[in-house]
Amino acid sequence: MKIYSKIIIYTIISVISVLKPGATDASTTKLKTDEQFVFPDKNEIIAVNPQLGYCINLFSSNFSRFQGSIDCGVFKSGIGSGLTGLLGIELKLNNKICISLAGGYVDRSGAFTLESTLPIRDDINTGNVEPVTTENKLTANIGYVEIQPDIRYTLSQKFINGPLRFVFAPRISFPVNSTFIQNEKIISPDNATFKINGQKQREIISGKIVTMTTFNYGISIGFENMLNIGRGNYITQQILFDYNIPNVTRDAIWKAFGIRFMAGLRYSIQKSEREPITPPILPLPLPDTTTIVEKKKDNIPATIDVEIDGIEAYIYKGNYLMATLPLVNAIFLERNSAKLPSKYILSDFKMPSFIEGDAVMLHKYVIPRIISIMEKNPESKLIIAGATSGKDNEPLGIKLANERADSVYSAFLKTFAVIQITEPLEFEKRIKTTSSIYPRYPSNQDYEKGADENQRVDLFVEKAPLQEYVSLQKFAEIRGTVKVKLNSTGLKAGQNITLKPSFYDTTIISKPIDNFEIPIKILLFDSTSAAMLNITAKADSIEDSDYKELKPAILPVKEVELDLSKFEAILRFDYNSSVLSDDNKGLLKQMAGIVPKGTTIIIYGSADALGSEERNKQLEYERAKVTKDFIQSISKDKFIFITDTNKSKFPEDTEEGRFLNRSMKIRLR
Repeated sequence: MKIYSKIIIYTIISVISVLKPGATDASTTKLKTDEQFVFPDKNEIIAVNPQLGYCINLFSSNFSRFQGSIDCGVFKSGIGSGLTGLLGIELKLNNKICISLAGGYVDRSGAFTLESTLPIRDDINTGNVEPVTTENKLTANIGYVEIQPDIRYTLSQKFINGPLRFVFAPRISFPVNSTFIQNEKIISPDNATFKINGQKQREIISGKIVTMTTFNYGISIGFENMLNIGRGNYITQQILFDYNIPNVTRDAIWKAFGIRFMAGLRYSIQKSEREPITPPILPLPLPDTTTIVEKKKDNIPATIDVEIDGIEAYIYKGNYLMATLPLVNAIFLERNSAKLPSKYILSDFKMPSFIEGDAVMLHKYVIPRIISIMEKNPESKLIIAGATSGKDNEPLGIKLANERADSVYSAFLKTFAVIQITEPLEFEKRIKTTSSIYPRYPSNQDYEKGADENQRVDLFVEKAPLQEYVSLQKFAEIRGTVKVKLNSTGLKAGQNITLKPSFYDTTIISKPIDNFEIPIKILLFDSTSAAMLNITAKADSIEDSDYKELKPAILPVKEVELDLSKFEAILRFDYNSSVLSDDNKGLLKQMAGIVPKGTTIIIYGSADALGSEERNKQLEYERAKVTKDFIQSISKDKFIFITDTNKSKFPEDTEEGRFLNRSMKIRLR
């Protein structure tokens, strides 16, 4: 409102200045009219430009999920909008060019929608199947603090009632708000509802976007029209096209564009011009010695009062169905070398969990992981098979392959001592070394990366699975909402308050007086101990806190037999092959025996970048199909199937990443 008040005042002043009586000479009138369009004003030192606007956000994407969301298909595009506010200062270089620096907040929120149709059995007795069309909507609430230096070039001094300028601005931005919510809605048939809540819409998942690109940058171009309101001041109107160069998140192809419509006030700060002082004709009167005492206003102390006003919560418990991460059972070495790269961990380590995590990063634990598998399976044996990429690349041939096998064998012996294997001599007898010019399952050496992959030592484990594929993990969480009241007095105009709840992973920026409902999601380790909910409100050095004790024993319990939301199984294939291994068949049999009837199984075929594009697409299709056919052969009509190609792949710049991309991925819902 203050900005618009200033605009109205400047408009009235400029109109009065034009209408007030004065010189009537025609040449003088023309000179004043022309001077209205001299920009920038010759006396201008600097200009301040507060702006408010509206941004239309456009997304170009090609992802099925980012970390934390649920894969329901490939999102190609999205749209949204939000408010934006900037405060800039401007300095003239000459009569044509000005430079500016602005900063503020831009809301780049938006939503993706995707429709899919699935066959659903509507009557278990008759076996009738009816197609159900659902809409998956992923809404991203994203806000940035942006810094925008720019160059403004005057195209015309007299466009309408002021200058027309071209704007070019590089931008840098930092995310300050990044949350999402994913909903699913039934479009047809009209009488269909979700079994979980009896409604046509349900929330799938929500939370913070943890893989946001922390430093973003881009460019903006556009035009600025300026309306003269007198004394070197202008109402500004801008239209800008924004292009952001990096992806919105680090793990998804997600580009953001924007069209911004901005309005503001360009206030000119000018040199003061002293007017001549006319000497008084009459004697100056004696100064008035009366002292005027101004009564001071009472200072109102600034206060903040935050209160947890109510809690609605329950315990959500059950079992997660999980799949362990895939294991690349090979050691990759440098060309013409038998020395193990330093990335492989042999000592000074603590075994991580292989239920969740980055399979590429965890490849460095391949030796202790295989030792752990052999400990659990006393009848198992290990074959260490050294290989090369051929005599053209590695002239030492079989000699180098032997050295590589011996080097890995020594690494196993070194790791035995760290893990403290019982009866290490008996363990050593279960290990055998062998070597050959090429690996048993070689990669294509027509590609440089294929030759690099063949410079390896394969680790073949007999009479033991490389992965304990399916795992049931018990969990219990406190879920619900906390009602919060916020009041304050004596704060500065426009000052916001920062709220930090202990039970929610996002900082909240609030108005001085507001009410909230904040979601709770707390992992429960002990059902007998009270959970402490705390919230702190702060503005500058003033703050207030409140807390409530929540006893799990008094909360209602919602129990699910099996939660499938975290299940993701990755099954590897050999290079250029779509044949299921015995280990892979074992995983599929375990999964089919545990997953309830009617579950939708989504199978994504995947291939690495080596080979022709046509052959890789064929492999992706074949790997998904053979997996589906095998599951159907052991489960008949127990499940619903969806097959697709995998868009979210492992990095191709490492050998283990490419090995993991020769696979298929399974998700359940």
